[in-house]
Amino acid sequence: MALHALAYCERLFYLEEVEEIRVADERVYAGRALHEELADEDDITDSRTFELESEVYGIKGKLDAVRHREGAWIPYEHKRGRCFRGKDGQPEAWRSDALQVAAYALLLEECTGKSPPEGRVRYHADNLTVRVPIDVEMREAVVDAIARARELRVSAERPRITENDRLCLKCSLAPVCLPEEERLATDPEWEAVRLFPPNPEGQTVHVTTPGARVGRSGDTLVITGETADKELKTSILMRCSALDTPFYTVL
Repeated sequence: MALHALAYCERLFYLEEVEEIRVADERVYAGRALHEELADEDDITDSRTFELESEVYGIKGKLDAVRHREGAWIPYEHKRGRCFRGKDGQPEAWRSDALQVAAYALLLEECTGKSPPEGRVRYHADNLTVRVPIDVEMREAVVDAIARARELRVSAERPRITENDRLCLKCSLAPVCLPEEERLATDPEWEAVRLFPPNPEGQTVHVTTPGARVGRSGDTLVITGETADKELKTSILMRCSALDTPFYTVL
């Protein structure tokens, strides 16, 4: 999974694996639910899940499934989304998915002593399976990714945000990474993309008292202030349960 994050975005990898910051959003929970469903439905005579560790590559991971196909053990990775489409429209694995399943293939190879000819990625939104050849190029990609991961682990600086802002739209760590703010800091003309959809259950608080201050005390939104007349001091106190109104807009 760490190599998958690295291929998706180096900053994501750094936040999760070096700073150990992880945020679960609806996409993360949906992925977990998919794997739980697969664990209940898999035929144990045809599908096995392994947690493997490699002394050669210094990596470990839990394979979604390993199936015996065409005389060989093949690692499978399940994704709830859609596959990548090449220029000719043919289904392909996303680079991050291909790297992940290739790493699983190397783990399986070291465990069994036999080289899997390919890995397979199942994209459930498309209801199709994409094959990833475990060739020399794919093996080198895994080795290079492992080396880059080790470089980042000893770095004291976060990598730059990705140049592909579309990746940020589906990233659970966007609230921590703050890619929009960083892009705007370097390019004031950049048109920010709203990463966080409006919350229909939230409440809007209008603060119109001059000198009012907005703060937080535990799960309470506290607004305090004084009137212009020093002889008359007024305190504005509003308490909103964080469970009922998780987002606030202060105008």
